[in-house]
Formats: sequence, C-alpha cells, structure tokens
Amino acid sequence: MLRLNMENHCLEMMEETSLKEENILERYDLQKTILSSWDLFKNEIELPDSFLIGEEIKPHEATNDSIDLLAYEPNESSLIVIELKRSKNKLQLLQSLSYAAMVNTWNSEKVIANIQSECNSDSTELIDLLKDMEINPNIKIVLIAEYYDPEVIITADWLSNNYSVDITAFSISIFRLDHQKFVALKQVYPLKELKDAYEIRGSQTIKNKVTSEIEWKDLLPKFEYSFAEEAIAICKKYSPGEPKRRRFSNIRSNYDGFTWISVNFRHKYITAYIKGDYEGAQEHLKSKFTDLIEINTWRDGLSFRVYTDQQYRELFDWLDLK
Repeated sequence: MLRLNMENHCLEMMEETSLKEENILERYDLQKTILSSWDLFKNEIELPDSFLIGEEIKPHEATNDSIDLLAYEPNESSLIVIELKRSKNKLQLLQSLSYAAMVNTWNSEKVIANIQSECNSDSTELIDLLKDMEINPNIKIVLIAEYYDPEVIITADWLSNNYSVDITAFSISIFRLDHQKFVALKQVYPLKELKDAYEIRGSQTIKNKVTSEIEWKDLLPKFEYSFAEEAIAICKKYSPGEPKRRRFSNIRSNYDGFTWISVNFRHKYITAYIKGDYEGAQEHLKSKFTDLIEINTWRDGLSFRVYTDQQYRELFDWLDLK
C-alpha cells in the first residue's frame, strides 16, 4: 500500500506488518477495536444497516465457547456470526458453523436477552425491531483473518453452492508508516466480481409474528424526525409497505439505472437501499443532494442515510414520489 504525500508530491511505501508483529491480540485488541468502531466496521463488511448484539456471546448452554461478535441484519432478519482469527486457523470455519447451528434455534426473546446495551447505542431500536419479527433461520457467517488455507475457501464455496450457507470471508492487513498503523479489509470470498455466481439460493421465507399486527401509525412516535409522517403517507400511495420491517421495498424498480430502490425507516434516519452499482453511480447519487451524503456499499449495491428535511425532500424528488 502506498500513501500519497501531497506536500512533497511523492508516494510513500507503507510497510506491511502483521497483528502478531504489532502485538495486536485477537480478543483484547482487534475485537475491542471493532466493538468500539462498529459504525465504521459494518460498512467495511458491507452490512451497513446491521446492529451489534454483543461480544463473547455464549450460543448454547452445552458449550463453554463463545461467539466473538454477534450482530443482527434487519432487512433479512438474520443473525450474523462474526469470527476473528489472528494469522489463520483451519478450524475457524468449523467453529463458526457450530455457532451458527446453535443460534439457529434462537427466537426473538433469546436474542433480546443477549443484547449488551453497553456496547450498542441503538439497543432500544434493535429491541423494538426484534419484538415484531421472527428470526430468519438462515444465519450469516462472516470470517475475518489475515490469511486463509485453501481448504477453508473451498469448503465455504461448497457449502454456499450446495447448501445455501451464507458465508463471507475477509482478509485483514496491517500496514505501518512511521508511528501510525493502518488497517485494510479485502473480501476474499465470494469474489466481488463473481458474486452473482455465489448468490445464496433457496432462502426461506420468514413469517411475521401473528401475535401483534403493527401498522405504520403505531410506529410514528418512534421516529425522531419531523418528516416521518409525511414521508410514510407518500410512500403508502405507491405500496402498503412492511411496517414490521419498517420499510417500503422496491418503491421504485428499474429506475435511473438501478434495479430497485427501497426506503427503510429507522428511529433517527431514513435509509435508502439501492440494488446496482454501475460506474459513476455514486457521483450520480451525490449530485441529487445539496449536502454531501455518505454512500455505503453492501453485497448487491449501495445505501445512504437521510437525516434532514432537505435531504428527505431531495430524495423524494429524485424518486419522483409525490
């Protein structure tokens, strides 16, 4: 990796090092750093709307082992098992599969009971979402390691293609320049350029709880932005939406070069999810807004958040929602 030095107009080589060389421990350093920087880290692993449940979560009373990090992805109502390894470990995938099998039996109440509010500033919203949703039995697995043995990636590919197990693997690299340390994450499975070939098949339909029917009007007091009621009323002209998931899926399809666009309502902001990411797409989206918006990537496209009344109106103008 090179650093661009604009003052001297030169490139500076950054020395690649390792977690071990830098005395960075797996649990007490790497894990704690991810924990305290979750809002940044979740974008790097392309799960920008996910919530952190906690660390060192015991998946089952029959084991003394614990999951490094457990998270929740609200759009698919899926749990995410995240396993970290310094260097490489052939047992990392087996370990994560065991944990996924154990939490596969968890219901919403079990997940809520394991939320660690001290490491989750959005725990109130997470609990609110979980109360209205069944947990998807398809667990997502995210592996983070410096290196992977070939058999780990080959096995992940076999499980994904033949048994629809949702596995993503990232390599973590550490670089050093002077007294500064830099981290880079690279997705090594599935390869981004081949992601269509690894599309998870046979996903199960998640049934909403029938014990309590939620309507959009019931959710309005939870949203902290003044334009929530107006935005929902406009969206309902085009689709009834899914109040339990706080979203209007495919509010626009085959629109402006994108496959579909969905609008998700969160306590503090609206998230626009977009399937598709053609060359120049991010610049095109930014041109629609007066204020700079932060665009994140996820597996199939892009997403961004809307916080202000002006951003909301510019979003709906772009989508031609009236």
